[in-house]
Amino acid sequence: MSFILVYGLDLLGIAVIRRLVAQGEPARALASADELARYSHELKRLGVPVCVGVASSAGALEAAGLHEASAVILTANDDAENVDAALTARRIRPGVPIVARVFDPALGQYLEETEAGLRVLSVSGLASPRFADLALRAVSDAGAERADGVIAQRPAKRRRRSRRADPILVRLALLSGAISVLSVWFFARTLGVGAFDALYLVVETITNTGYGDFDIRAAGLTAKLVIILLMIGGAGLLALVYALVTGWFIARRLEVLQGRLPERGKDHAVIAGAGNVGFRVAQLLAAAGRRVVVIERQADSRNASALRAEGHHVIVADAGLDESLELAGVDRASVVLALTDSDTVNLKVALAVRERGLDLPVVIRLISPELSEHLHGRKGIATISPIAVASESFAVAGLAAKP
Repeated sequence: MSFILVYGLDLLGIAVIRRLVAQGEPARALASADELARYSHELKRLGVPVCVGVASSAGALEAAGLHEASAVILTANDDAENVDAALTARRIRPGVPIVARVFDPALGQYLEETEAGLRVLSVSGLASPRFADLALRAVSDAGAERADGVIAQRPAKRRRRSRRADPILVRLALLSGAISVLSVWFFARTLGVGAFDALYLVVETITNTGYGDFDIRAAGLTAKLVIILLMIGGAGLLALVYALVTGWFIARRLEVLQGRLPERGKDHAVIAGAGNVGFRVAQLLAAAGRRVVVIERQADSRNASALRAEGHHVIVADAGLDESLELAGVDRASVVLALTDSDTVNLKVALAVRERGLDLPVVIRLISPELSEHLHGRKGIATISPIAVASESFAVAGLAAKP
């Protein structure tokens, strides 16, 4: 009896096997020892035989029944591993139908062009259009409801955080002001000059300019001592001021480079996470004419750099923090998509949006199909599991590839 051989027992692989079994299609698994330890009970429950090994090994593929398999589905979360497995399988059994998980679009296109009967799919490539379509549809529906007066304008709870002044700068300003006022009073009285002339003397002394406008030699020992203290203190004061000002400019420049500037626009899409899914969703929404603001935690993310180069506002920050949502202008956004690799962070972002009293659509990514199904629609939050979307497509492709 023929069967479909599945290699790679992560969440996607086990989900594909479940779908195949649900459709009455015999399946067999090839898994590593670690994967088998994690899913052995589930495979036993499903009645799926399993062989321990790696698909890049010819012996493991033959032991798993490659010659009897009607098709091979490779779901490991590694492009190189799946490519090696596909080429090894074709070397042992030329022409065997293969469905392989490959993220890199160029590599996937090359494999499909050079290997007949090899179908390439990727989780992000399959799930991203679903996220983009759901977001655009939600924005359209929300706009129609507002136009019909079904729901009122969002009652945003704006949380403006007032910026606290740097305590060092405050103390420095107070100390400098006190010293300057006392010095002006002292020299105005000692030299018998006006307040402005005394201020002029204090400033040129502190800055160590020394024009020689005033003759201090005959002013007495106290005046000379005050001048000496002002010159010494002024040098240190100026150095401190220059350091603080330079530090402020550098910090400001870093904020600009990291996109940590408030978003001033409105009706934009806020995307948390610039991973594979977030990157592709941002491009799809931009292609649909929607302006995008992306929050990405990793400063060295290649996807974030690519999005920034395309002209999108990319904020390097933790999307789970309220101040990050504030920077992204979430109060004026048309939709929020939480697409990070962490279910916890995505849920945190969604709840933070709702806690602000916003009624805008929220779409989140949840890896677990069960959790996604359980939470979908609660608090007006739409959920999609990339694993659920991709496993269906992989199973259908595997069934369609059978001779």
